[in-house]
Amino acid sequence: MFKWKFLAFIGLSLLATLSSADKGKLLSIGAEHYPPYEMEEPVQGLRGFDYEVAMKALTLVGYEPGVEFLPWKRVVQYAKMGKVVGMLSCSYRKEREEYIIYSDPISESVRGFYVRKDFSGPKPIVLDDVKKQRVGSVAAYGSIKELESNGFDPIAAGNTEQAVSMLVKKRFDYLYLGQQATDFTIKELGVADQLDFYPISRKDFYLCFSKRHEDIEPIVEAFNAALFVLKKNGTYQAIHDKYK
Repeated sequence: MFKWKFLAFIGLSLLATLSSADKGKLLSIGAEHYPPYEMEEPVQGLRGFDYEVAMKALTLVGYEPGVEFLPWKRVVQYAKMGKVVGMLSCSYRKEREEYIIYSDPISESVRGFYVRKDFSGPKPIVLDDVKKQRVGSVAAYGSIKELESNGFDPIAAGNTEQAVSMLVKKRFDYLYLGQQATDFTIKELGVADQLDFYPISRKDFYLCFSKRHEDIEPIVEAFNAALFVLKKNGTYQAIHDKYK
């Protein structure tokens, strides 16, 4: 307890130092509508847990952040050009290091298989456990590309809502998707009590700061310090708890 409070004190001291020069500076962040990480329009008053954490952290350090919702390809292009301070939510890719500084992790995505509770097939631990089964995912998502690269012939749905409906209607028996985003859709469809989830892999998400944006290093340092404080004082967890 004493250790984290001491570190939080150091973090808050750093925040005060970093924010003094740029207090009130407007920062534009690019994002794509991606529930429950960030949502262009509020859903029952919620804007997304990454959205809320990023806004809270940057506000704590003295900035005035705003999120501009755009198609993801344009978000990436704007980050390359420095037209936005960064991208939310952003996964790690080696090639992005040329134009991106990664924040400390702000959330994660867990990929795995959704299965109907009344289905008696294999309970997967790794991908290959269900390679001979009927597996579905969403066209153009990274999850379906992962399946294909591992020798699967998945059934493609148009979007997450359609994919969940197809699983419930027994069009296939395993649905491979990211848990956080899919759970949000399942909750809205009211079918959470019909499905089980088996995790397979995880990856971190970041606020990816543009190296082309002026004076980006102190902004990154300030954000990471604020994020540390939010995680230690319970604010981070309180935000995530609203989405469960």
